[in-house]
Amino acid sequence: MVNNEKANNNLIMIIRSLLFIVWVIVIGGFLLLELVPSSREMFILATTVQPETFTELYFEDHLSLPGEVTLFKENHFKFTIHNLENKDMEYPYEVYIEENEKRQSIDKRYVLIKDNESKTIPVNFTITIPMQRAKVVVNLINKNQQIHFWMEE
Repeated sequence: MVNNEKANNNLIMIIRSLLFIVWVIVIGGFLLLELVPSSREMFILATTVQPETFTELYFEDHLSLPGEVTLFKENHFKFTIHNLENKDMEYPYEVYIEENEKRQSIDKRYVLIKDNESKTIPVNFTITIPMQRAKVVVNLINKNQQIHFWMEE
């Protein structure tokens, strides 16, 4: 009988110790979240599902991009920006021709696109300087995102 009572007392002490440890961890966690602002932000980030945000940038009708161009003849293409950033975005962009590390600007503007919407932007350009092979670049400046195609005269 004494052994059972002693075993029960030991079991009760173990349970009390475990409950005390859990209590200390819970109270310590709450104090940490209240007193250290960065830990609160970290906890929120760790326990909250954040939607993925990104921007799509692509050429419309990529099969009809001008691969061969003629001097003084107008060329055209279109590109699309699709805003999936979960907020309205202003996109500064530039379009330029790059040949032998030299840039010739075609267009530089910005466009406001609402969340989950897209805009297709037409680009018209004329080659006025002879060239061998050049790259036409569309650059989303604030996203560090680019697309390009090659063309020859």
